[in-house]
Amino acid sequence: MNKSIKRDLQALYDGVPATRCAGSGECCQLTPEEFDNHYATMFPLYRVEYLNIVEHVEREMPAERRDALLAHTEERPRRCPFLGADQGCTIYSVRPLICRTYGAMNPRSIQRESVHMVGQLPDRWIRDFSRREGAMVCPRVAVLEPEKVRLHAQRTADGTYERELTRLSLQVDIAGGERRTLFQRISGRRSWPTRWSWGGYNAVRFAPLEWLRAQFKSYWKSSELADAG
Repeated sequence: MNKSIKRDLQALYDGVPATRCAGSGECCQLTPEEFDNHYATMFPLYRVEYLNIVEHVEREMPAERRDALLAHTEERPRRCPFLGADQGCTIYSVRPLICRTYGAMNPRSIQRESVHMVGQLPDRWIRDFSRREGAMVCPRVAVLEPEKVRLHAQRTADGTYERELTRLSLQVDIAGGERRTLFQRISGRRSWPTRWSWGGYNAVRFAPLEWLRAQFKSYWKSSELADAG
């Protein structure tokens, strides 16, 4: 990715209130019930976020660990592939938005900001914001930058995060040549998914071409997490 895109992505991330996590790893792995109900770890992952993480993995990870992460093609692993043995995040500095926003608000701040936005945003947007953030409350997370909560709430409710991540994602490419041709022919899409799983993006970017030719049709048919291209 070019420096401008990386700068804009980091600026967006910097708007999310910093948090401190207890490091239990519970939000990074699925219970049997969550797995059966089609929950996913580390999703949604925007295209631009995927490439940002790939750069980090290629630059910072030991060869064996790097190769294992880039070869990971499972869409819904029960455990996030970036969760370390000590239950810590091994890509914390480049973690995606979904991870950064988890636990960034609590029931009190959700209620306060929902009231504050009345009259500024459509009621449906506010209800959706309250419902979404309410599902991401975590008592093991402490907010370290409460002064950012109001703007963060506004950006969450009015779709600023999604619009900006989509804009940046449309400026980056996953793969070219035969990989793109195979994806377009099998998926029927002209462009890559805007959001997908780590494993899904890895499949089209790093899996051997022989595998893509022979297996990608069945892989795509069973895909659950590819968003609109």
